[in-house]
Amino acid sequence: MVTVELTLVLILTVALVAVLARLVPVPLPLLWIAAGVVYCFVPGFGRVHIDPAMFFVLFIPPLLFADGWLMPRRDLKRVLRPVMALAFGLVLATVAGVGYAMHALIPSLPLAAAFALGAIVSPTDAVATAAMTQRLPLPRRVTLILNGESLINDASGLVAFKFAIAALATGTFSLLEAGGQLVLVAAGGALVGVAIGICAGQLHQGVARATGEPLVHTLLSLLTPFAAYLAAELVHASGILAVVTCGLYAGWRDARHMGVRTRQQALHVWSIVLFVFNGIVFLLLGLALPEAIKVLADRHEWSTLAMQALALWLIVTLIRLAWVYPVAYVAPAVIAGLREREGELDPRAVFIVGWAGLRGSVTMAAALSMPVALAAGTPYPGREQIIFLAASTILLTLLINGLTLPPFIRVLGLRGDGEAERELRAAELALARAATAALAAEMQRLASPEERKFAEHLVDTYEARAAALDVEEESGAAHGGLADKHKRLVMLALEAERKELLELRDRDVINDETARALEPRIDHLELYAAGAIEEGGH
Repeated sequence: MVTVELTLVLILTVALVAVLARLVPVPLPLLWIAAGVVYCFVPGFGRVHIDPAMFFVLFIPPLLFADGWLMPRRDLKRVLRPVMALAFGLVLATVAGVGYAMHALIPSLPLAAAFALGAIVSPTDAVATAAMTQRLPLPRRVTLILNGESLINDASGLVAFKFAIAALATGTFSLLEAGGQLVLVAAGGALVGVAIGICAGQLHQGVARATGEPLVHTLLSLLTPFAAYLAAELVHASGILAVVTCGLYAGWRDARHMGVRTRQQALHVWSIVLFVFNGIVFLLLGLALPEAIKVLADRHEWSTLAMQALALWLIVTLIRLAWVYPVAYVAPAVIAGLREREGELDPRAVFIVGWAGLRGSVTMAAALSMPVALAAGTPYPGREQIIFLAASTILLTLLINGLTLPPFIRVLGLRGDGEAERELRAAELALARAATAALAAEMQRLASPEERKFAEHLVDTYEARAAALDVEEESGAAHGGLADKHKRLVMLALEAERKELLELRDRDVINDETARALEPRIDHLELYAAGAIEEGGH
């Protein structure tokens, strides 16, 4: 099938399967994979050939950039110790454990290729975890650790994967040497990411001043992760970490400098891009899986393949469970400050962190990006086997770990701690009070009785919303058909809300996630009022 036609069919399938997911109680990633498998039997599809290098560059940068952009800065700092221990320590343990174990289990698989397999299956997937647990709220700390880990271990796992691929090409591999090089290329990638983020920010500001066109800004934001990745690779640094650090910086910067229209448009465009990219990766997994199984079935018994897949899942799961408990308890037991800062650790929550090691799109993207042949032209050893084992690990973690997560959470009696809801509520109250104070101060300077009356109405409205704000529904009725002088007061109140919101975030009273939850309401009303003013001016 022609590439353009295939792409259009895949995008359409991503959307149709998402609709189906609302009708059947099956996680969306599994349905995407199943759809890909079904397409293998549709005439005209045949075997899907994907350029591995192009696949990696196309899919990885936007996925990781968005993870970094959305990561709450304050919360990442709160769980940085366990996140780093999982994202780096556990990744290296998984690479080494899987590498040596699978090489011993499958002697025909070179050690460097086995290490590449370990690196491929080491990153966890926050999207898959959220899909499995979205109806069962977890304690806030558990969610933060899982999200933070998935952001950073994508980078560390993929960097380790690149080293393993290079080692197989050269025929030598030293875990110690690779670890040292990892530090160097990681530091270089982080520096390049920040530099590209700063340059992109300046470019965005220049475009905003010159044109004020949100479409241009959004297009530049889509290109930024590719710029960070390619720039880092050009200087032989880590393109993966460059993308992650660029995303973290962009998320911090855009929260303060991005305009209302630009922010709304960028969020909508990025949500569509990420949805499509994640869906296509899972669909391609389904398309690649039958071919990999067919090639392997000609050489191995089905029972052997099943045993290898289950063995890899068991190794990955046991390594993770064996790692999370020391990370949770050893350091706090030795360092008193950690015990005070992190509080009492619930062993039930620690188990959930260990069990929720679901694999997803990044693992599949790495597997599908494996070279078809070495530099000498010889076939890449074990490529189909690695793709099969990576795909099996994704499926088994989704089916076994993922589908058992809800029952485990219920049986263990874990509940959401309501921290996010309390913070959101407190921030809403602070914004309403800030708007009320700004309007009360302005009322002293109003000469028109009509304006004072309207200002009093606004104050009453904000005070009423202090109990439960629902501006989205009220915006049309509350502010429709107002004169320009009244809309000025609306804009004054909204400006006070936005200023208070930024100050709460900058003082780390609330995190970026809470700020993003509140911004759309302010944005919506600001756009409404601004549009009405422009209309009145004509």
